[in-house]
Order: sequence, then structure tokens, then C-alpha cells
Amino acid sequence: MKTERVIRQQKSFCRICLAACGIVVDVDDETDEILTVRGDATHPLSEGYLCPKGRALGTIHARDRLDGAYLGRGTDRVPATVEDAVADLARRLRHIVDEHGPGAIASFSGSGTFSDPMGGWALGTLKRGLGISQSYSTNTVDAVAKVFVGNLVAGTSALFPQPDPATRLMLYVGSNPVVSHGQSIPIPNPIRRIRAVQEHGQVWVIDPRRTETAALADGHVAVRPGTDHAVLAYLVRAVLAGGVDRQALAERAEGSEELEAIVARFDRDSVAALTGADPERLEALAAAVLDAGRLAVVTGTGLTMSRGGNVGEWMAWALSVVTDSFDQGGGMWFNPGYQFRLDLRDRPIRPGRYDRSGPPSRPDLLSFNGEWPAALIAEEIRSGRLKALLVTGANPALALPTGADVAGALGSLDILAAFDITATATTDLATHAFGCADQLERPDLGSLELFGGAVYTQYTDAVVPPRPDRPEMWRVIAKVARQLGVEVLDAADDLDAVATDEVMVRTRRGFDLDALRQADGPVIAETEVFGWVQARLPYGRWRLAPAELVAQLEALPTVPAYVVAPRRQLRRMNGLRYGEERPTAMLHPSSAEHFGVVDGEVVEVASASGVLRLAAQVTEAVAPGVVSVPHGWREANVNVLTSSTDLDPYTGMPVLSGTEVVVRPVRA
Repeated sequence: MKTERVIRQQKSFCRICLAACGIVVDVDDETDEILTVRGDATHPLSEGYLCPKGRALGTIHARDRLDGAYLGRGTDRVPATVEDAVADLARRLRHIVDEHGPGAIASFSGSGTFSDPMGGWALGTLKRGLGISQSYSTNTVDAVAKVFVGNLVAGTSALFPQPDPATRLMLYVGSNPVVSHGQSIPIPNPIRRIRAVQEHGQVWVIDPRRTETAALADGHVAVRPGTDHAVLAYLVRAVLAGGVDRQALAERAEGSEELEAIVARFDRDSVAALTGADPERLEALAAAVLDAGRLAVVTGTGLTMSRGGNVGEWMAWALSVVTDSFDQGGGMWFNPGYQFRLDLRDRPIRPGRYDRSGPPSRPDLLSFNGEWPAALIAEEIRSGRLKALLVTGANPALALPTGADVAGALGSLDILAAFDITATATTDLATHAFGCADQLERPDLGSLELFGGAVYTQYTDAVVPPRPDRPEMWRVIAKVARQLGVEVLDAADDLDAVATDEVMVRTRRGFDLDALRQADGPVIAETEVFGWVQARLPYGRWRLAPAELVAQLEALPTVPAYVVAPRRQLRRMNGLRYGEERPTAMLHPSSAEHFGVVDGEVVEVASASGVLRLAAQVTEAVAPGVVSVPHGWREANVNVLTSSTDLDPYTGMPVLSGTEVVVRPVRA
């Protein structure tokens, strides 16, 4: 019987989510088997904390992996060498370019790309070289409201507010960091951070469900999905009525008088009637806001996935501006980036780039930073305009509205090339599937630094070497590019031999590999940076009443009596499983009585777009009228309840939270 010994310990960072917690990985040096993964107590940001998903990295490393390459669909699928699959993909892409032009090819990127900066870099280089301009990502199916509102209120999409740990009031809106560890902003060790705020202030939650975060909070306001904006507008109204320095507000923002007129109708009783919130809870929250002076507002997908996502995000920004919480201690700060250092530049931040000419299937929608709404992929395929899709680190078969319809569309593409670390519903449909190195098999440099919880970067070497049938994503894409006449590196480079470290040095300006290696962990320039944003806003001031958002608020329909609200689970990252949790439909006892449902029985949850089947969980942890269903399950995909035509009129974001549903018991 073999006795396993820990021969090697490798410090790294997790890279499952933006929190990027530090980890220590124990490896058997003879077999390269991952023995244990645990939190790194010396990591200054996560301080030894590691969530269940991070602790399961070794399990994912060995389980459900996509090894090698495959050609063909269904019964025609055959294993292939990476070289043969690359050659076939390049040949067929060239045919599409010659016959239809590069406009018939698009890319779709997800969290697996965002956490693999070299893979994303190679894809971008290939697209530019080949002239591919059509891009999609998961951004437009979860949180595009943040980019849209940032552009309208701040004039740029480069600002992402972060809470100051010293705030006297932390307000989470549709966000459950105890499970998600943040959405768009990282929240490592969330329970400890909540407790730290409570040592000198309060934590409040606005959510349809008594989430794990709400259970720890000082106050919870339960609301109907899609009505969060009304509570935030009520708080803006209370602050403006409570007395603010009007001259100082006018100096930092325009449109305050128009905003005050807009929120005038959001009094306590009206908001309680619209949202279902307890009036006394509303009053208590308003009192906490007024007492705190400045506050930190953190929004999540529970807000941004709703029909009121844009206006809710707007009211969150407006509340921060009127309380003078943006760019101020005790409120919110903005990460200028470790390499970008926007705070040290003399010129204004670059304005946001969005195009008012949308995709052919919906020209009325906007294109953000060159990206089209992902909900339109199926329609673009059916129209014949989209013939090839390159999918990197994403699972659009589950992530997009009306899952079965999307699967059919994806399965009809001339080319569906998927680059991933595990087998997914999308790799099952692919004409070309490539197994790639995971985060333990490749060196990496921290990415998405504008979202970071500190002004920092971190390099980590590969914990174990990649297997030949799991090359790094960038290497596979570079080979495809070369056969199409596009050089990701230099023509003389041997793409099998060049080290990923060397590629980092060549492509990342100011990247000092030796210094980062010697640091053996994160290099932190600043923890929080305040006082730099106002002078660098593209238009000089915050804009409190953008016409698009005012119009959308006026047009919001009434929320139906029974609606779905998606939720995240602790041991799943979208479609990637890190444990054995099961999906359930959570209903309030009054809702269960209305539908004739008994706890534990199988039910159908149906919308106008689709039906899913799963077990009912009757609990008072959800508000009356709410049916809470988790993300990421192939057998019970909450996205089948969404429509590819019921989209936000500006961003094309599909409406999920707040979609009308009925629940039917499934009985013999």
C-alpha cells in the first residue's frame, strides 16, 4: 500500500472568483497528484480563508476534466490530437472567412477566460488579426447594468465602487457574499468582513430571501424581485429631505433637483405597497442611513438580473453621490489598477464606449465596448449571419435564455469551437473541443485589476506541469491563429517550446517577473485610494438624472404576484460543481399553499418561455410570492424560464429575476 508524502508545497492564488484568495497546495512530487489545498495564512488579503470551492480545487483538477481534443458532434465525434484538431479548425475558419467574411465569426467568453489572462490575450490577438469584431460574453447575462449605469452617471465604464472597510453602514442589495464572495467586486472571508463592520457600524441587506448574509446582518428588508430600486429611491428621498449641503452637491453632481423630483413619490407607504417590505423596516433602514452619513452600497446579480436592474443600479449610485460616499473614506473607493494607475494620470478617465447601432437582429440595442448582447446569439445563428463561434471558458448552452432553443442553435453552427478545462453542455455540442490547462497547471498573473479589493497584482507559477493533452489555452489559440496567417507571438517562435512566463514578459508592459517571483505572494501598492476620481471624471461631475434611466423608471411595469428569483450555491460556480448540493425550488408557506405544493415533492416551475422540474423546499426564508431557483444545473436550468425576446431595452440583458412563474406539483 502506497504511503503518500508531501514532497512539494506551492503557494498560489485560487482564481475561482475575483476574491483570489491565497492557497497552499501539497503535491506528491513523484506523481504530481494534488493531495490537499488549504488557505494560505500568510496571504495579506485572504489571511488563510478559503471557501469550499477553493478547497475543492484538487478535486476539480482530477475530476470531470476535458482531456485532449475532439472533432465532430454526437455519434460522429472522435478523439483527435491537438495538432489535427487545430488544423481542421483553422481550415474551416478560413473557408468561412473566404465565403462569408470575418463578420460570420464571433467569440463568447466567460469566467474561465476572465481568470485566464493569457488565454484572453491570445483570443483578442487572433480576433484583431483576422478582423473578427463580433464579441459576446457572460457580462451581458448577469451584470451589464453596472457598465451601462457607470457610463451614464460617471461617463466611463472604468469605475467600479468598492466598500471601505471602515464604513459605518454596509448595504448589500441583491448580493449574498457569504456564498458568492462578491459579484464584480471581491469579498474574501465575507463573514469576517461583515463582523468587522459590525464592530463599529451596521450591516443591512435588501433581498427577497433571508440569505446567509441576511442571517448575519443587523437588518434585512425583504422585497419582491425587481423592486429593489424603490427602496433605494426611498433612501435617496430621505437623504435629500434630511438636509444635505446643496452647494457641495451641485459642485460634485448635476441633476440633483431633477432627481429630487423623481424620488418624491417614493414615500414609505408607497414603497411598502410596491415592494412588499415591512414599513417599519424601511423606516429603520432610512434612519441607519441618515445616522451613518456615508455608507457603502454593494449590488449583486439579484438586482442586475431583474427588469429594474438599470434603475436599481442608478439609485445605488445616486444614493452614494448624494451622501458624498463616493471616493471618500467611510464610503466607497475606486480601484485605479496596479498597472493602469488611473489616479496618477493628469488627464480624465477615458469615456465609456458604447454604440447605438446594435446587432442586426435587434438594431435598437446598444453595443458596449464592442460587445453585443449574448441573448441574441441564437437569433444571429438562425438568421445565417453567425456561422462560427469560438467559446473560451464559458458554457453558453446553460448561460443563455431558453436553454433548449440555444442548444439547438449552437448545435446547428458550422463551427462551434470550445476551449475549456471540463466537459460541459457546450463542449458536448462542439464541432471542435479542446481540453486546456487549469489554474493549477499554468503560471498566471492577476487580471481584472480594476475590480480588485486592493491595488495589487500577484504572480504564481504552475503548481504542477500541464499534461500534453491539456495545453494552455493561449498556446492552442496561437496555433490556430498561425495557421490562419495571424502571429500571436513571432513567426520564429516554437509555440510548443516558448514558456508562458516569457509570453507574459513580452505582452505585459512593466511586468517584472523576477520581482514578482521574489515577492512570493501579492504585491500591494495601496489598500484603498481616495480623493482622485472627481477631478478625472470625463464630464467633471456625476450625472444624477440621465434621460435613459429616467425614461426606464417611468416605464417599469408592475411586478407579477409570483415570480422566480435565481440564487447561487456555496459549492457551485455557475455550471462547475464543487460539491454534492442539489437544486431546489424554495417557496414561502403561503406560496406553497396557493399552488398546493408540499415540502419535498417534485414540482414543475413554468414561465411563458419554459418549464423546469425539481424538488420543492417550503421555507419562510423567502418572501411570499418568490420562487427561488439556483444557477448552473444542467438538469434544472433556471435559464429555461427566461426569454430571448424579453430583454432590457438598452442593454439586451435578459430578464430573469422577477419573471412570472407558476408552480405545479408532479404527482402520479
